[in-house]
Amino acid sequence: MLPLMFAALVDTVIAPPVDLNTIYVHEWGAITFTEEVIFGAVPPSDPLEDYTTPDEWDEPVARAPVVYFYGASFQGTFTVTVPSGTFIETWPDPEKLTAIAPLQLASSSRAVWTISGTSWAEPGTIDTPAERDELSFSPEILDIWRWPPSFLLEFGNGVREKFVYYECALTPRSNDDFYPALLTGEGVVLDPEYHGELIRFIKLDGKVVINPISGRYGTRRELQQATEYGDIFETLCSWAGGTMKSDEINAMWTTWEDWIYSGSWSGNTLLVFPLPDETVERMSSITLETSEEHDIEYSRFYVGILSI
Repeated sequence: MLPLMFAALVDTVIAPPVDLNTIYVHEWGAITFTEEVIFGAVPPSDPLEDYTTPDEWDEPVARAPVVYFYGASFQGTFTVTVPSGTFIETWPDPEKLTAIAPLQLASSSRAVWTISGTSWAEPGTIDTPAERDELSFSPEILDIWRWPPSFLLEFGNGVREKFVYYECALTPRSNDDFYPALLTGEGVVLDPEYHGELIRFIKLDGKVVINPISGRYGTRRELQQATEYGDIFETLCSWAGGTMKSDEINAMWTTWEDWIYSGSWSGNTLLVFPLPDETVERMSSITLETSEEHDIEYSRFYVGILSI
């Protein structure tokens, strides 16, 4: 993991003073076009549809969208709407989880969390031993996601947490719903006309290496092992365009790092690339409604992960 001191030095966003009237909502996530189970354990049964095991999922999956809140204190409701898909897992449990259009070919889903209060807390863990056994990932992942200096949220069901997390299976409505990933009859491919940035991982001699990285400098270059992490981190920050905090980018990469370097994904090449804003908005929408009038700014940063 990148040392926290280095992360602080290259922070991309300065946390706004708490007396401002603006609330900042930051979200990061990834869309996977692979067949693997990312967090190892099968998730709980989806209440909106018949249960299927992960190896039966055919849809692209929105993995670990994690949402943080900064700025002015507030009370209100936070809503995630998936216009074509269903939720796989959520944390904390939402107050409402409903199918909006269950009779349509592609069901829409909505989750609503009631946030009864916000406060500042030191980065670190929040002890929730009873609930951890119900989640499909390790306690260490929870601790990583709690490091960003965001609000401590108090939810209507009494749970206190630093973030809102959800995952969902997405049902595509067109072949280019997830551009620059294109859905074809032979599987998912990267648009051959895509000339944007990406990180390419390959399996070589029993290891996973970067070969090469296309980053903020616009040129491909071989990376030395000693600087590999720093270059990836710097590239992700560049992709985020100054909209996310460095601790958020660090949590995002740490979530995926072990899985990527384990080489447990199918194929010999793994592509990681930034998703355009319009692609993210087609997948899901997030809305915060507060009891008092506030300005609300949303920042959403997603990457696509495609194995070939």
